[in-house]
Amino acid sequence: MFTLRFATADYRPDRQITLRTNLDNWAKDIPGLYENGAWRFELPIARYGGGFTFKFVLERTYWQNGPDLFLQPVSGGDYLYQAPAVTFPPMTEVVVENTNLQQEFFPPNLNENRLYDVIVVGSGIGGGILADQLSDLGLDVLVLEAGSYLFPTHTANLPRQHRVGQFDKHVWNLYERFKVQNFANGFGSAFDGGQAFNLGGKSLFWGGLIPRMAWWELDRWPRSLRWFLEGGGYQQAEDLMNRVPLPPTPYRRRVKQFLRQNLAEFTAFDAPMAVQYSNPQDLSTVPTGMFSTADLLTESMLTNGPQGNQHLFINLNHPVSRVETQGNRVTRVVAYDLIAQQERSYQAKAVVLAAGTVESAKIAQLSGLADPTNKIGVGITDHPIYFTHFALPVTADLYDPNSTSKVLLQPNDGKARPYNVVLEFGADFNQGRYVDLDLLDRHRRQKGNLMLCEIVFLMDAPLIEANTVQQVGPAYVKPVVQMQPSPLGGQYYGEMSAIKDQLIAALGGQPLVNNDLSLKGAGLGGVAHEVGSLRMSGETDDGQSLNDGVVDTNLKFLAYDNLYACDLSVFPSSPAANPTLTLAALAIRLAEHLKEVV
Repeated sequence: MFTLRFATADYRPDRQITLRTNLDNWAKDIPGLYENGAWRFELPIARYGGGFTFKFVLERTYWQNGPDLFLQPVSGGDYLYQAPAVTFPPMTEVVVENTNLQQEFFPPNLNENRLYDVIVVGSGIGGGILADQLSDLGLDVLVLEAGSYLFPTHTANLPRQHRVGQFDKHVWNLYERFKVQNFANGFGSAFDGGQAFNLGGKSLFWGGLIPRMAWWELDRWPRSLRWFLEGGGYQQAEDLMNRVPLPPTPYRRRVKQFLRQNLAEFTAFDAPMAVQYSNPQDLSTVPTGMFSTADLLTESMLTNGPQGNQHLFINLNHPVSRVETQGNRVTRVVAYDLIAQQERSYQAKAVVLAAGTVESAKIAQLSGLADPTNKIGVGITDHPIYFTHFALPVTADLYDPNSTSKVLLQPNDGKARPYNVVLEFGADFNQGRYVDLDLLDRHRRQKGNLMLCEIVFLMDAPLIEANTVQQVGPAYVKPVVQMQPSPLGGQYYGEMSAIKDQLIAALGGQPLVNNDLSLKGAGLGGVAHEVGSLRMSGETDDGQSLNDGVVDTNLKFLAYDNLYACDLSVFPSSPAANPTLTLAALAIRLAEHLKEVV
């Protein structure tokens, strides 16, 4: 025998290191034992004594950087390797964890013979709300989530990652650290999105703004859905997502009065947020903070009873590779158990793809689904978004270092101005909390006599037919996204820039240090608003037929009786309004529909 060791403090047993060699055709993972700060591999000299080439492998996925290593060992030899001779590329795949909390809170149900009422693929806004609603209605639901238990709540409810003295959108900081880019850009494509593979999906990281779509945004939507949203669907979603209006303050009234005087072509109101600021029943219970489906599902799983865990099952670390069909029905959902490292299949009366705009289209293509309109994966679009940061000095009329205001401005005629405006005053305070007041004092001192502000323009845009998601190869191959920006951004950029200049001048604003006041374009997919890869069909309010969809107005695939989609992929346009509230309303509606048909 001889010993081969890899000394490392970075890759301890929570990150597995294995060994692969040319003698096994590079296909076999040889396990090691971590002790005394190193992975130790005991190998037989009879097999390896003639010399061999090898590499260390991280998580059975990431091969060490650089050329293969060669060793011709002697019996009893002890060979040590360490950084910088051994390094690994950054991890970009789904992080697999099975912590004690995950095992306690989310024990998987691995019974492949059980017939569920509904299987939901994905636990984000669409899938998480749908699964919770269905289980509350008494249906047995299995959620298959590719990721692990990451955070128990929205990141805005966690201790804050501060950048003291700087403008900081705290909510999005952690998304950049935990997102996975499970796609490849095609030639010339500009998509810069990502996926959140974890319980709750992107609902852990999103910004909490939940505006309703205006009448002009709904013009490209099927009539029946427009009637549902305007006739009570939005109200149901707002109630579910804890929308509690901000209490009126003199400062917020001053802001809205200023906007009515200086921007009369828009209607200004306090931005609707998925945040419960206080308990409306005055029961002295702790407010829930910013909404996420991780909170929603965790609470249900921890609570015994019919409105808790009696009908709800959640299998984490289960990325779905395909659905199997027979005729016009889905018979099984095939997933890969990343903990046991084996394929499993589950069955249900109905199946819902809620894995996101890219992932749901990928699963549909991997499954070889019938596509009567040839639109699966076609039309993925992100609306143009432009923004700039600025500051109000102490001399400005609306300067107030102890107040904040977030305002949504909607055009009175969106057909002429197809964009919303979000204006934030004191924008460094409304995206999270300060626990240590010493940090708050330090932040106020370092930013000086300035009130940090932001202005954002979000456009309404039709789907772009040339944009696609294409899956070429098996499940482990990343789908190729071909995505270009909407031309509407260039068409209206000058007009939006003029409004920005008008507002900042009237406010007495000034640039931040090392910044200018020009409008910058957000990257495509940068704020997770991409839609349209499994668009819905139907008939619009003016009688225009949307006959090129993948799903109908009940979100059911046109070619199948028991297969549905419930994520942003079903949107027939990319609205100016942030899409989360609309998706939540669609999930509530789909739950009621499935209760009747399953």
